[in-house]
Amino acid sequence: MVISHFTALVIFAICVSMVFALSSKETTRDRLRYGIFVFVIFLVVSLGLGWLMAPFPR
Repeated sequence: MVISHFTALVIFAICVSMVFALSSKETTRDRLRYGIFVFVIFLVVSLGLGWLMAPFPR
């Protein structure tokens, strides 16, 4: 099974955001909000860095 880089990024972001949320917040509501926040920030930063690196040669 071959997955794209974006799919791998999304899976990794989900796993990391779940661990961060479960280990840092007390209530279920806070965990859910923080997990979603970390997931979105992770994707935005990753896509932003990828977009910034696109013009440079490989």
